[in-house]
Amino acid sequence: MREKYNHDQKYLKMSTIPQHGYLIIADISGYTSFVARTELEHSHEILSDLLSTICEKIESLFMIHKLEGDAVFAYAPESKITRGETLLELIELTYVAFRDKQVSMKRATTRTCRACQNIPSLDLKFIAHYGDYIIQQVRDIKEMVGSDVNLVHRLLKNHVSEATGWRAYAMLTERCLEHMQLNLKDMYEQVESYEHLPEVKTFSLDLHKRYKEIVEERRVFVDKDDADAFVVFCDFNVPPPVAWDWIQDPTKRNQWVRDMVWSSGDRPKGRTGIGASNHCAHGSGKTSSLHVVLDWRPFEYSTHDSSLWGIKFGDKVTRRFEPLANGGTRVYEIIKLELPLPRPLLRMLRKTFAKLFAKQEEEMLQTAARLAEEDYAKSKGELQ
Repeated sequence: MREKYNHDQKYLKMSTIPQHGYLIIADISGYTSFVARTELEHSHEILSDLLSTICEKIESLFMIHKLEGDAVFAYAPESKITRGETLLELIELTYVAFRDKQVSMKRATTRTCRACQNIPSLDLKFIAHYGDYIIQQVRDIKEMVGSDVNLVHRLLKNHVSEATGWRAYAMLTERCLEHMQLNLKDMYEQVESYEHLPEVKTFSLDLHKRYKEIVEERRVFVDKDDADAFVVFCDFNVPPPVAWDWIQDPTKRNQWVRDMVWSSGDRPKGRTGIGASNHCAHGSGKTSSLHVVLDWRPFEYSTHDSSLWGIKFGDKVTRRFEPLANGGTRVYEIIKLELPLPRPLLRMLRKTFAKLFAKQEEEMLQTAARLAEEDYAKSKGELQ
């Protein structure tokens, strides 16, 4: 950190070391026309509620730098988001929360004013970029500067809606997508150009389509009351997206499991979701089980089944992530056996299964919680 004395005899503080990370803007579209044709007082109440919903989701992984009218600008150092899919999942979760909030606000209101009636006319788009930035401080005001900061804001004025007709979308720059290490399918590719900046290739996702897919996907969930093998849980002192990362990312998982090595398998559409798989090599690695995703609800729960040598185990495993009042997460591992065996034999097998694995699974989750908390504390320090 260096200090310069300015003409007003006040200090300007600026970090001399550029930081690297993700920059994201969530922008409510249609708000200008919404305000122009509605009552000012009610329109700003609606904007405040919607912005609060957006901030609540985004701040679980990002530091919110500031509100920019009808938009939220946030950032996260690269060390805080090591699994690229988590960023995309957070964007989608935020959009679902935004849409759900619109619906609940519309249903709850008894007003007949134009502002309340026109809530559905608002929508949301995201711009995400990976780049360099410096945080300068003038008095008590912090401001981000840098060409990448300029670029992510310039990208708000783009040609995606004009070319596709989409009102809600997530735009990722090529550099962002490369750093996320994803090769996504069904993305709209386009090149944007701005004065004094190089051309930038972008990849956009239709959020209306994704919202419909997420809402309509069949749910496969093993409830605690249905578990017949065992239920274990552990409290993580980190937000749900961070706990999710430590449980679902094969690379992170290998840091806390015992006598197993996890690796990524198939990724339909270039990302984890229903039908995606992971491999788990046991012991010396001579045997490897296949775990296929049956349901995938980021930061809420996932369910998978398992097979060995092409033969299904007959189990369903749900990993549930329950937000806690202190900002942490309670992670459940819920297992149900579904085997075509006589009931006495199945009861004996369930007891044996629980005796062999429940304690070990609980201890491994405790290790994961400790590592997640240490890593999260370190990344929070980088945001200061």
